[in-house]
Amino acid sequence: MKYEDLMSHVGKFGIFQKLIAAAMCLNYFAIGLVLMYNVFILYTPPHQCKLGLTENLTTSNATEIPRNEIYESNGTATENPLRSGECYSYGVSGAYNYTQQACTSGWMYDTVEGVTSITTEFDLVCTQAWIKPFIQSIQLGGVMAGSILGGILSDKYGRRRTLLFHGALLIASIFLLGNMPSIEAIEVFSFILGFASSTTTATSVVILHENIPPKSIAFFGFLQMSFSSLGYAFMSLFDFLVPNWRHLMTGTGIITSVVLLPSLFVPETVRWSLENENEKETLKLLETIAKVNCVNTEEKSVKLTLRQADDRKITPDCESAQPLQIKTKIKEGTLDLFKLPFLRRRFIILGISWFSVGLVYFAFGFNTDNLGVSRHLGACLAALMDIPSNIIGFLLVRTIGKRKAFITLSSMAGVFFLLTPGLRKVNVWVGMVSAMLGKLFASGIISLMIVTTPDFFPTSLRNQAFGACFSIGRLGGMLSPFVIYLGENVFEIFPFILMSVMVCAAAVCVFFLPETTGRPLPNTMHEAELLEKYNRKG
Repeated sequence: MKYEDLMSHVGKFGIFQKLIAAAMCLNYFAIGLVLMYNVFILYTPPHQCKLGLTENLTTSNATEIPRNEIYESNGTATENPLRSGECYSYGVSGAYNYTQQACTSGWMYDTVEGVTSITTEFDLVCTQAWIKPFIQSIQLGGVMAGSILGGILSDKYGRRRTLLFHGALLIASIFLLGNMPSIEAIEVFSFILGFASSTTTATSVVILHENIPPKSIAFFGFLQMSFSSLGYAFMSLFDFLVPNWRHLMTGTGIITSVVLLPSLFVPETVRWSLENENEKETLKLLETIAKVNCVNTEEKSVKLTLRQADDRKITPDCESAQPLQIKTKIKEGTLDLFKLPFLRRRFIILGISWFSVGLVYFAFGFNTDNLGVSRHLGACLAALMDIPSNIIGFLLVRTIGKRKAFITLSSMAGVFFLLTPGLRKVNVWVGMVSAMLGKLFASGIISLMIVTTPDFFPTSLRNQAFGACFSIGRLGGMLSPFVIYLGENVFEIFPFILMSVMVCAAAVCVFFLPETTGRPLPNTMHEAELLEKYNRKG
């Protein structure tokens, strides 16, 4: 018996499933709030040494020192590559004998009154500037850890328990992060926040997929990702209205608490309950679903259906029932991901692609301060670009297939990222448009990777392979803050050049994967291997 046959007795897609979908979309809105929160709370405004031009200077000669020049003892002016005034102050021993010295009395920040960030509060500039990308990487390290452990915890303890625990942990970490007195404590709770957000994300996706019928999963999947984009866009507006970073985190915690509230009423999924052979809980869930969907179902009928299903064991991927020994095969086949040549090649190609796309996505997200426009406008536009990118990606898949769609999106993103630095020199707004178009196509790649990766692996390895690829993507994200750091302090156009190279490299790699559009998910190793003959098609 198929899973759909069981659900037909209580309603496949009624009010119950739609309420679950709405709650999971709201969860993704909350995830969007903290997806790029570091962009706002680690904001670095223009700055200079607090006493850089006043120590040992008179009022008359202090105003004569150009900020971007160094005056030698003979009065000859030379260019200052270290941007004097930001990390150095001046001492004067003669009329034009100026000497540089490190800032010893703190910094002055060029901000509107009331604007604060972790950077301004703890002076994360100059010799301490490396701490900013380190905090961002720690948060993404938590995300990576959550992506690995989230599925394990969800499979062992259930979807509902995992969602509620990590949702509560997410809310608590947001509040606590905004009240930490030291950088070390901020780093600890940044990791916890990343871990909780990643596990909440993964569990929300699983709950959605295990409640929504296959024909509607694609629509609600793209809708869910769009809610994440709306959350990120809202965060940029919220930061504009609440510029104090501590107040911002407190407000974000309150909003997250409200948005996640419907999750309290989300029950365990029928699939997980069946997988764990909990007949009593499964029967109760089926009766609840039938009641909410206004389906008249007698208890005896449900029990009979459940026992008929139990005789052949409903599989979680809605395929025909399989004997119990398949659980043993899952454990025996895990190493085949690396032992079998065709699976190993796919995993390496997808790993490179996920790493590249993860680095590009987060590098652009963390670089919105440097687009040449208002940081709030840049972040808001970057977030909203994800919505049309999902639509474009979906239409391309339907038209030319997944592999060609990926190559097309990657190539377009690479071109626009490469053009952005040059166009910015011509006109700031033209450069910003080019960067946003690059972001639009890059966001489509992310959605496509999530939709496509499960297609290449058999049922026994699908979850392990997807989790591993997702973690590799977050590893790329962990390196992205340092890419931005190099762009801000060494080579300004470096981030855009690297993003262009990475997405183009991903496009080349995906060319060697088989086309999977229109093909059913492979259940066995043999079916997965048969995909190779479609490598040059599509």
